[in-house]
Amino acid sequence: MNPRVVPAEQLLAVYGWEIEHAHKVRDLALALFDQLQPLHQLSAAERDILEAAALLHDIGWTVSGKKHHKHSADLIRLNRDKLPGFSPAEIELIAMVARYHRKSEPSAGHEDYIAQPEQNRNMIQRLASLLRLADGLDRPHLQWVSEVACEVTEHHVLIRVRASAEAGLHIEGASRKRGLFEAVFVRPVEFAVFAES
Repeated sequence: MNPRVVPAEQLLAVYGWEIEHAHKVRDLALALFDQLQPLHQLSAAERDILEAAALLHDIGWTVSGKKHHKHSADLIRLNRDKLPGFSPAEIELIAMVARYHRKSEPSAGHEDYIAQPEQNRNMIQRLASLLRLADGLDRPHLQWVSEVACEVTEHHVLIRVRASAEAGLHIEGASRKRGLFEAVFVRPVEFAVFAES
């Protein structure tokens, strides 16, 4: 594991909430990031931000299921001293990406978001859109998706999904969370099940 992100893994263990789900979402988010790099054009440093946000996106459940995405962001900020590999500005980005893994998309009505420089706002949108898809792909929290393969064309993004069971359920979960990605990258997202060989 990337040394910068090890403290995020340790913080996840402290909260102990759905660790297997967090690991699967992390794995899926990074697979999407790597395969879609020509589309989002983000760097390795931003990949680290996504990885940390994916690991910590659900720790807010330890406060309350209601608005847990906001609680996750608050806990990340509260534990900034436990994430020494990241600068204060990067920790704020991790918190905001985790905050936007569900519910409202980033908007001008959100003070913390709008206070960020435009470059950061664009990054938050891109990373949060990937995190939403990854979280949707493990919607039942059963870690059944074993592989994703992305294909980018001028007209759409196709994501093929391989799952040990009920691939359609995982595709449905991701389909519900594709709106931000489609808005950011101005391409519809389509899903398909891997063809059996």
